[in-house]
Amino acid sequence: MLTRTLNRWASRTVAGAALALALMSGTAAHAFTEEHVIILLDRSGSMMTTRASGQTRFADALVRGRDFVNMANALPRLFAVWSFEGASYRREQGFQDGPTTVATLSRLTSGVGATPLALAVCDAADELLQFGPGIDARKVVHLISDGEENSTPETTLCFGPPSTTRYPDLTEGSWEWKVRNMLKTGDPLRDSPNPFQLIFDADVFFNHLTLAPEPFFLSFVQGVTKASGGRYTPIDDVRPLPIPGDTDGNGCINSVDYRFMLDNYGLNVPPGSPAADFNGDRVIDFTDYAIVIANLGRGCNAVLPPLLPVHEVRE
Repeated sequence: MLTRTLNRWASRTVAGAALALALMSGTAAHAFTEEHVIILLDRSGSMMTTRASGQTRFADALVRGRDFVNMANALPRLFAVWSFEGASYRREQGFQDGPTTVATLSRLTSGVGATPLALAVCDAADELLQFGPGIDARKVVHLISDGEENSTPETTLCFGPPSTTRYPDLTEGSWEWKVRNMLKTGDPLRDSPNPFQLIFDADVFFNHLTLAPEPFFLSFVQGVTKASGGRYTPIDDVRPLPIPGDTDGNGCINSVDYRFMLDNYGLNVPPGSPAADFNGDRVIDFTDYAIVIANLGRGCNAVLPPLLPVHEVRE
């Protein structure tokens, strides 16, 4: 009933904004025909940290991964799934459709090792650049993790010490400098003033009380996601897990979120609010409308468990 009522209220708003949106974005948007994504899932030991909700970071990471795959998208998408821990990564699934990817994510289990983040991101970027030659595809590395680099093998190209300076002024030769270069140029040892070749998304679990991971890492991830046109989602252990379509972060998708999206419908970001840009493509359009409609009512009738102390697992 709520959906039907809101749809009637919104019909003129959406229709009126569609023409404006087409005029605003028609020539500016790149004419991609597909989207290729590698979901990089952190399986390191610290992902077994229990959040205030009572769920582990890893369990909630799987929820975030499934939500990402199920979100409406303007382009047809193919997903690969890699997981990483210890000194390497596993190819859990090659490029497949959404339902196959959701099934793959549902069967994964956590590990106990450290975090070879630089290795995983650089090799995923290389895989994406080589996949589907001749197809004009948007390439996305979608990271879900809780920690910074600490176990990439010294024999690999993206190994390096931590940067001693914050993003964007990264120390040359650091692992952050190499990862940024790989996403930007396809070569970890070469920077360029040109735009990024790949999009970098990141969901990062963290504990605001212990400041783990370190603020340098968070500023690096946030900076690279923004510069590449991706989406950065910080996930505090004491806050509800973000849900697609939730504009105010209260864990419930309702008429407030729906109307906020409509108020921004047809706008680029900025001036439109990034909170209404659910898929992070810098424009609030029918895809964002479809996302909020698909999740309307989610989380609103659930009885929230009492908040528990965060039990943090160290690697």
